[in-house]
Amino acid sequence: MQPKPGQNPHGYAALFTWLLGMGKDAVWRLYLALRVTDYQSLADFSRNFGVCMKTVADVENALKLCVRPMRKTLIGQRWSSAVDTIRQGGTLAEALKPASEFLPDFYLPLVTAGEQSGRLAEVFHFLHEHCKALSGPLASLRHTWLFPLTIFVAGSLLRILLCLFGGNLLLAIQIAFREVIDLSFLAIVLGLVLLTPARSLVDQMRLSLPLIGDLEREIAMYRFFRVMSMLYAVGEHRVESMIQLAANTVSNRAAQLDLRKAALAIEGQSTITEAFRKVGFLTSQTQATIASAEISGTLENGFRQISDDAGAAMIAKLIFIQPILIRIVMALVIISTLATLLEIIL
Repeated sequence: MQPKPGQNPHGYAALFTWLLGMGKDAVWRLYLALRVTDYQSLADFSRNFGVCMKTVADVENALKLCVRPMRKTLIGQRWSSAVDTIRQGGTLAEALKPASEFLPDFYLPLVTAGEQSGRLAEVFHFLHEHCKALSGPLASLRHTWLFPLTIFVAGSLLRILLCLFGGNLLLAIQIAFREVIDLSFLAIVLGLVLLTPARSLVDQMRLSLPLIGDLEREIAMYRFFRVMSMLYAVGEHRVESMIQLAANTVSNRAAQLDLRKAALAIEGQSTITEAFRKVGFLTSQTQATIASAEISGTLENGFRQISDDAGAAMIAKLIFIQPILIRIVMALVIISTLATLLEIIL
């Protein structure tokens, strides 16, 4: 069939290819945003690597030894050439970067901070404790939406099969079409929330929530001020560079942007105390600790104390929240199961 005058079949093909590529990229990015991070394996790797760095301080041999148990995982497969990267003169962060899509946002920035401060053993001990603390609660939080969604999808498939076995092909097609539309709409909403600037608004809302907001702030302070403590002890970086690097470890976008205000204030010739007053979510107690540490010349210890206090409060909240999340999961599973069975019967 010849194309009509004025038509450009190659242009249509290129447009279709571009749209298909954009769709695949969006689906992949959404999958990565919802991915199941293996915090327990990362905690084990971090513990083993930290022990190796304390005893032999040989990055190449430590990496070769510690990556071996993870060879069958997605992260381990991406780290198959990590040892070669070290041999060729690359940094540890560069060696671990191929698995960045499957690592939590804070992991590689903390490794970079450890290398730049010369405290890799301390950083990997911190990563072990942090990943271990997050493993259980985040798994429970993930189950609050994953289990009910799985039940509803299984119920939809069962209803379609029952219609097919009952000889009602038209109804089966209608149900399938409706479910695909519903799931597509859900995926679009999640994509808009997780992959666009709307995520900063959602993160800001999370900071405003009772209990959850306090936990978000404590996690941010725990990571940020631990990195600031290590980098400030070395003293080889400008303070605004330290703040920018430390802010990269904070997953909450709203909190991260708030912390970067301190770097801008430092560039404007503010003192460290004045700069951190620009950060809205820091408590008055934290501000006072920074002020007294700057006056006494003990900012390294002050930053570490803030991190330790935030970490202790974070652990207490995680321990409190996890049983609640487990009960919520159980309730949602029961409700979704009953709703699915009722819909199938009707």
